[in-house]
Formats: sequence, C-alpha cells, structure tokens
Amino acid sequence: MGPSRTYSIKGVAATLAGLALLAVIFAASVTWNHAQVIVPLQEGGSLVVLADGDCQSRMHRAAMVASHPGTIVRAHDFENFPEGTVPHTTAPMDYLIAGLAIATPSFDLAGAWISPLLGLLTVIFLWFWSRRLDLRPRWPMLLLFCVSPALTHAFALGRPDHQSLLAALTTVALTANMAFLRTQSASWAWTSGAAWGLALWVSWFEPLILLAAQEIACGLVLRRAAWPTARRRALLLAIVFALISWALEGFRSPWPSSDVRELFPRWASLLGELQPASPRALFAWTGWLLVPAPLLLVWEYLRRRDPLAMICLVLLVVVTALTGWQARWSPWLASVFCLSLPWILRPLQRSWIIWAVFSASLWPVAGEWEARLFPEESEQARRSGNIAEAAMLEETAAFLRSQPPGGVLAPWWISPALARLGNHPMVGGTSHQSLPGSADTARFFLTGNWETAAAILRDRKVDYVVSDAPERILPTSAVLLGIEAPEHPVAVRLARGKDLPSFLQPVFANAYFRVYKVDHERL
Repeated sequence: MGPSRTYSIKGVAATLAGLALLAVIFAASVTWNHAQVIVPLQEGGSLVVLADGDCQSRMHRAAMVASHPGTIVRAHDFENFPEGTVPHTTAPMDYLIAGLAIATPSFDLAGAWISPLLGLLTVIFLWFWSRRLDLRPRWPMLLLFCVSPALTHAFALGRPDHQSLLAALTTVALTANMAFLRTQSASWAWTSGAAWGLALWVSWFEPLILLAAQEIACGLVLRRAAWPTARRRALLLAIVFALISWALEGFRSPWPSSDVRELFPRWASLLGELQPASPRALFAWTGWLLVPAPLLLVWEYLRRRDPLAMICLVLLVVVTALTGWQARWSPWLASVFCLSLPWILRPLQRSWIIWAVFSASLWPVAGEWEARLFPEESEQARRSGNIAEAAMLEETAAFLRSQPPGGVLAPWWISPALARLGNHPMVGGTSHQSLPGSADTARFFLTGNWETAAAILRDRKVDYVVSDAPERILPTSAVLLGIEAPEHPVAVRLARGKDLPSFLQPVFANAYFRVYKVDHERL
C-alpha cells in the first residue's frame, strides 16, 4: 500500500503541475497587452482601454442588464438614433460581464477580464478532456491552443466580445462530441448538446455552420452509426436551447434592410476581420503543419481506421475554407487545428520526431509573437495613439455626461464609447444594424453644404456634434459612401473651428475632439 500511495501522490502532483504550467502560459499569452489595456493614471486609478467600438457596445448592454436584473436587451436606441437598432447580440455575454462585475473593483475591469477567464476555463476543460481520452500526443495541442495568435486574440484582455464565449462553447461542443464517439458515454453527448445549444443562443451564425459541418462529417464517416439514441437526444437538447433563446430574445431576422444591404459591402471593406485571410496569416495562426495536415489525417485513418481522424479532416477543411473567405473565422481554424493535432502527429510515432516537427512548424507563430512583443515604430505609435484617444474620449464623454440628454452625431467608430461613457444616444455605431445612422454621420462630415448638414441634424434630432481629426474622418467616410471627399467638407471646418454656421455653438474641445451644441432655433 505504501508504494502505491506514494506513486498516486506523485501522479496528482504532476497533473497539477502540468495544469498550472498551462494556465501560466495561457494567462501570459492573453495578457501580453496589459500595458495597453489597463493604463495607470497619475491622479490614481486606471484607464481601461477596450479593443474596439463593439466592445464598448457590449459593455453598454451589460451595464443595462446590471442596472435592471432580468432584463433582456432586444433593442436599443444608443445607436442609429432616433430609430434605434434590433441587434444580433444576445443576453449570455451581457450577464457574464454583469456577474463578473460583482467580484471586480470596477465594471470596466470585469469587461477587460471576461474573455481571458473564458479562455482559461476552456484550457482547463481541454486538459481534463485530453487526459480522460488518453490522447497521445496531447501536449502539442494544449500548448498551441495557449499560444495561437488567433485564439489569444479571441480571448485577449480588454476584449469583451462574444467571440470569446462562442470560441469556448464551440470548442467544448466539438470535443465533447469527439469524446462521445470514442467512449459512447451519454454524459459526453449531453455535454455536447448543451454546449451547442448555448452557442446557438449566443449566435446563429458560426455555431450553426460548425454544427452542420460536424454532423456532415459524422454522417460521411460513420453513416447510419453516426446518430445513436444518445446523440439524437443531445441534438434535440441543442434545439430546445435554441428555441428557448428565441422565446426569450425574440426572433431577429437575419436579413438586413435594403439600406444596410447597399452599404454593407463598402463598410465590410473597412473591417479587417471581414476580409479574406492570406496564407501568411493562416500559418501565423496554426503553423506550417497546416499544409501536410490533410495527408497526415488520411494516413492516420488508413493506419488505425479511427473515424475521428476523418472527422477532424472534414472540420479542418471547412474552417480553413471559411477563414480563407473571412478572417473572422480564425479562432475556429486555430481551435479545430489544435484539436486535430493528436491525430495529425500520431503517424510520426516517435516522440522526438513529433516534437521536432511540431517545434519547427511553429516558426510563423513565433514570427507573429515577435511582431506583437517587439513592434515597429509605426505600430508602437498606433498603440500609444489608442491610449491617448481613449483618454481624450473619456474626457469628452465626461463633458457630455454633464449636459442635458440629447442625440449626438460623431464619427461612427467612436460613437459606442461616447454612448456608454457619455450616456447619450448616438446617430452612428459600429454594428451593421446601425449602418443607416453611420452613413448619415459620413454624409454630414463630407458635405460642403451647411444646408445639407442642417437637414441631417434635423432629421436625426441631433443636439450635439462631436468632430475628430479630418484625416481620420474623411477617408473612412468616403469609403463608406463610395464617393470622393469634396475640397472643403464640414469635417475640416469643424476641426478648425472656423467658418461655422450660427446653429453650431462650440462648447468643448481637447487635443483630439471638439463638441458643438446645436441651436435648434437657428437650425
């Protein structure tokens, strides 16, 4: 009994040490940008710089449900004012942020940390899942999941975006389904079904496509054996979750209005995540093993007749194609590739060959990390500019917060931050549902005619105008509208504070922004 007990204690210690090591690697990977996200202030406290406007909108929604527990935000008017929007964002991420805020010093810190915590829970799940299935080799999978630039971006500090929740849920759903196919344990099937159902609650886009790919892969490989009773019940559970989410959230049509359809292609051209991913980017997220992966998976299937090798192959082909279409799929490419690594590397058999090949394949991943940690001067200047802009936005929002409530017209990419921090509804926004309002902000700043500008202010019931530097407003607005900027647009006159009409009164200015109050009697 003595030796057995000693071995057991050593085994537990080794297990905990391995898990702790992974947790440290992952935590370091997703918080590498700590200095750009949580910035100490000279007067005390800290400035939390969120990743983008969508994150600000999410925090606004989370604050709304925190103030009124039980609320589900089905529509809001802080974007596309005064019509408002019916967003595709849903309640689960709102309530996760609101719940975490109870245990954090500030609401902003809860938003900053929610995605890293979701990622950490996913890593812990993968650790126990891979041990339970006795996957070999499994350490390459776990390490790449912790350091892949695509996944560490999805789970990054300062990015309270539902992409992190979707990546976590779909990873659990896919791995639990793989565990069921190997063990035939009903508990794994139920876990997969519940995770798919929750993912469908968060979004009907990525999870639905991945679920369909999973079922097609299982059908192609296993044929009739793909859907035993436990799996059919698990899929039924996912459908029940989806129907419950419809009942709670209300049906939201996936088809955009004609105005949005017209503007969407030009708007999408401004967003990197909606552009095709280059081969260089694909390798930076997965490594060079992505190229021979299909052949290695086929080889593994022919050697062992393991259906999971072919299922991984089908899923990998699907997510690679989707990422080649739009870079927004990069977290799922990285996730599926990581989950496939035990089957990709197994044909190499010898441990030293596996580690040599895997380590060499990470050269592009290391290059991406080098660019992150040791940026060029232009990138360092961009990061410093983001911090300065966030500080000036907070100052501008504090002024607006002191003013009577009213609609605000500002460049669309800063509108969510001003809406949340300034507590005023905005004409523009960063979601595609708010594109009509964003287009009106672009028309306002680009026009050279004050009568046209006044008509937009009247139609949109605007009380305040916030201007930014023309060199940032003009190119973006011109692309959104598909026109050339005129010689003397309103944006330039507002930035200079000269040649202004009587209906715009300057009331605030700092190094980045100017605020004008609209005099409706003279409008």
